[in-house]
Amino acid sequence: MQTVHLNNLQKVILDEALSRQLARTKRIFSRRHKTHFNDEQLKTIFDRISVDFSDKLYEIPFKCFFSFYLYLILKSRVKYIDWIEEMPYYFKIAVSQDFNVMKLNREFGVCRSSIRKAYSELVKYKLIETLPDIVPEHKSTKSILVYNDHYIHSFDPEVGHVVYTSEIPFNFYNK
Repeated sequence: MQTVHLNNLQKVILDEALSRQLARTKRIFSRRHKTHFNDEQLKTIFDRISVDFSDKLYEIPFKCFFSFYLYLILKSRVKYIDWIEEMPYYFKIAVSQDFNVMKLNREFGVCRSSIRKAYSELVKYKLIETLPDIVPEHKSTKSILVYNDHYIHSFDPEVGHVVYTSEIPFNFYNK
């Protein structure tokens, strides 16, 4: 990997270009038919979820309309490891959680097939990870680990998934 050095002017130009691209992708996302900007059911789901998220999620080319919202739902339910003076408080590492399709279906009113498609897409894009070694609480659930979207560098279409800036993408300290 080759290191590229930028001077201050080049950095300003690059930051402006990246912010324009992000605004463009956000505008394109808002024009889609099934988003919280245009659909009342998704707007109520989005309003019920109180979680900070990175605008980089707008750049990911989700095929299923519910993938974006499922990620936000799962992120809002993240639990952390409780450090006992071994590590500083600002290292908030996520632990696995159970993913139950029927529970989400009842809670949000989205059909189960859309939830399953969204789940598959999140796994494919490496926004969440299935943990087969951890036994879930109930037989109808799956154990998953949610990655922090603030560590997303970009979506790489060549490899077909998200590339992260950190080696520990399930650290939730950075906001």
